[in-house]
Amino acid sequence: MTNGGTSPSDAAVLARGRRLLALAGDARGRDSAEEARTLALRAAADLERGVRLTGGTGTPSAVRCRALLDLAEARAVAAADSGATGVLEALHEAVEDVRDVSPDLRVLALRRLAEAHGARYRYTADPAELDAADRVFAQAQGLVQRDDPVRAELLAGRGEVLLARADSGGGLEVAAEAVRELRAALALTAGGELRLAERQLLFGRALRRHHTAGGAATDLHEAEWILARAARGARTDRTAALAWLERGEVLLTLAGATGAPEWLDLAAESYHHGVRSALRAGEPLLAAQAHHQRGAVLERTAGPARALASYRAAWELWQRAGAAQGPQARSTFERMTALGTTT
Repeated sequence: MTNGGTSPSDAAVLARGRRLLALAGDARGRDSAEEARTLALRAAADLERGVRLTGGTGTPSAVRCRALLDLAEARAVAAADSGATGVLEALHEAVEDVRDVSPDLRVLALRRLAEAHGARYRYTADPAELDAADRVFAQAQGLVQRDDPVRAELLAGRGEVLLARADSGGGLEVAAEAVRELRAALALTAGGELRLAERQLLFGRALRRHHTAGGAATDLHEAEWILARAARGARTDRTAALAWLERGEVLLTLAGATGAPEWLDLAAESYHHGVRSALRAGEPLLAAQAHHQRGAVLERTAGPARALASYRAAWELWQRAGAAQGPQARSTFERMTALGTTT
């Protein structure tokens, strides 16, 4: 027996499956989707066989759990869907295999399972998937110490799920819980952490949702501050663009609540930064949204000529992205047409 209880044939099959999975990951990194799918299907076949071979009583649960986690990843790549039914099946089995023997591995399996439920929600829009993800994240949190480095990841993951629940009508209580979880995640996130800006963006969104659901005006001021930090400190242009757009929405709400015109000027500036970041990221849809929103602000602050220029830029981007028939694109066209007759 080798590998702590697996037979030589078991280990060879699993090793080959993992090599194929690594090659599939490399193909994905090169944007070779069909090659990645082919390799992942082969990896899944080997890993499925390996899991069956490790089903005997002599194989440690941890070995079988890791094989199941790899199988879940292979199935996700093959299906191009990390919430596919086969992925969830493998992850559920992985969680059960280490229920009483390896807390660290069980936490990893629970986190992967919660993320899979979240991915499935994005595909199905079934609220039950969010409930399941929330429940599984909470289970995982109960297994880690307060100073465990993985705790920040679990807090951020559950906070994102709660934010999605709040966005789908969860109300003030759910929004408040999302704010608490994400605030705690940020408190445990070091300044140089790669995901800092992404967590700041989530936190800003949660604060905005909390305000919308009935929270205090201070939510908006804190959201504006944290979103500016996220935008300026983002490691990717896409994250920066999303943060600038989110900040613009917060600033518009502040303008409406206070009547202070300076908030509108800041919103226009934020959307301008959003356009530039989105274009650098190669995201024409985001750039179009930012141009449209900037045009709406400029109508109120700078007059129809400058607003029209922004709407025209948005319309060109909607067309480039193949989204000219969407509702916001139609709104862009309507404003562009209306202003074009007056300038």
